Amino acid sequence: MSAVEQSKKKIEKMMTLLAKEQAKVMVAEKQEKAREQRATARKLASEKAALLRSKDAHRKIVLGGLVIAAEVDDWDPAEIVGALILVSEQLAAKKDMRGYVREKGVQRMMDRADARAAERAATAARRGER
Repeated sequence: MSAVEQSKKKIEKMMTLLAKEQAKVMVAEKQEKAREQRATARKLASEKAALLRSKDAHRKIVLGGLVIAAEVDDWDPAEIVGALILVSEQLAAKKDMRGYVREKGVQRMMDRADARAAERAATAARRGER
C-alpha cells in the first residue's frame, strides 16, 4: 500500500471518528437541553403551586378574620359550619333577606373599623402625653 493510500485511509478513519464524536456531542447537547427544559418546567410548576398556596392561605386568613369580626371565634368549628349552612338555607328560601344580611355585615365591619381607629387615636394620644 502506498503512502498516499495509507494517508487516505488514516484520514477516512479520523473522519469516521470525528463523525462519531460529533454525533455524541449532538446527543449530549440534546439531552442537556431537555434537562434544562424539564428543570424550567419544574420551577414554573413550583412557583405556580406556591402562588396558589399563597392565594389559598390569604383567602383562609380573610375568612378567619370574618369569623372574628362576627365574634364567633370562640365557637366550635362544627357550630360555625352549622350556622353558615343554616343561614345559607334560609337565604336560599328568602332571597330578599340577603340584602338585609349584607347590610348587617357591612355595619358590623364599619363599627369594628371605627372602634379600631378610635383605639389607635387613643393610643397615639397617650404616647403624645408621655
